[in-house]
Amino acid sequence: MSALIPGKTLAVLLLACALGMPAHAAPVTTELPPPRLKLSEQPKIRSAVIAMVGYARGSYTDGDRLIAAQVLDGMRSRFDVTRTVWPDGRTVIASVSGEGHGEERSALLLDGEGRLLALGLVNGHCRESTRRDEPKVCNPDPQAVLTIFHPADAKPSDAEPLIAWARTLPSYHALMAQSDDPAEAAAAQKIASVEYIAGQPTAPGWRDAQLPAGFPASLKPLLVQAAEVNSTASAGKVVMPKGLAGLPMYTDRENARLKGARWPDAEVTLRSYAPFDDLLATYRELAAGATVEADNGEAVLSGTDGVGRYTVRLRDAKETGVFITVSSWKRK
Repeated sequence: MSALIPGKTLAVLLLACALGMPAHAAPVTTELPPPRLKLSEQPKIRSAVIAMVGYARGSYTDGDRLIAAQVLDGMRSRFDVTRTVWPDGRTVIASVSGEGHGEERSALLLDGEGRLLALGLVNGHCRESTRRDEPKVCNPDPQAVLTIFHPADAKPSDAEPLIAWARTLPSYHALMAQSDDPAEAAAAQKIASVEYIAGQPTAPGWRDAQLPAGFPASLKPLLVQAAEVNSTASAGKVVMPKGLAGLPMYTDRENARLKGARWPDAEVTLRSYAPFDDLLATYRELAAGATVEADNGEAVLSGTDGVGRYTVRLRDAKETGVFITVSSWKRK
C-alpha cells in the first residue's frame, strides 16, 4: 500500500497500515495525499497520544504546557504527512507543525499490528520568556532535540526508527544541508541530542491549588482528571490565566447575552482531549439527576448540590479539544 485506501481516513490507515506490508531491505518512505483531517485532529491519534503521555506537562516546543498538546501541534500540517515502513513491520507516521520550515515536527511509531510504541517530537527545549510579551526562548538554531516518549518498560532500541525519521530533514533544511555555501549548510537543522522520556499516562491534569476561591468541594467530582485547567474565575473576576487576572469574567458582549442573569460565584473551565461523546457519557453519570440538553457538539447539564445550583457546559472545539465549564451559584 503506497497511498491512502480510497474512502478511508488516515486514522484508519494509521491503525492498519502495517498489516500485510511486504518485507523490504530498507525502510520505505511514502508521501501521503493530504488527509481530510489533520493527524492532530484524528480522534484515534489523539487518544493514542494521551494514552502515552497523559496530561503531564513539559517544556519542548512551548514552555510548561501539556506534552500531548505539543506533540499534536507538531503534526498539524495536512500537506507534509509521511509514512515510513521498516522491514520488521514497524511504521512511522509523521507530519510537521505547519509553521516555519518544519523545524518542529512529530511522529508516531507503530508496531506491526498498529499499536503505538513511542512518540517523537523534534523541538528546541523552549521555555517561556522571563519578560512579559516577549517570544519563547529556545535552544540556539540550528541545534534541535529529538524527544522520544515511550512506555516505562521500553528499550531505547525500540525507538530507532524515530531517530532515522528525525535525522531525515524537511525539504527546506535538506536543501540547505546540501548547499555549496558552507554558512548555509551549517545553518541547516541538526539533531544535536536525543532524549528518552517515560510517558505518564496516569498523570493528573490539574491540582487543587488551581481551583478558585469559593469553588464548592461538592462540585470537585465534576472536574475530570483527564483534562487541564484552562481558566478559572471567582466573585466575578478572572483568576486564571494570570495574564487576565482581575478582569471581569465575562466580556461586555457575553454579559449582554446573559440579559441580566446572575453571574456564577465560581467557575472552572477544563480542556480535555477525550472524545466529546465519551465525556458527555461520563458527565451523564457524574451529574446523575441533572437535566441534559445536547446538540451538535455542545451540551449543558443543569443540577443542584448542597450549596446551590450548577451547570456543566461541554463544547467540542475539535482540534483544540473539548472545553468543560463547571459553574456554581451558591444559594442566597
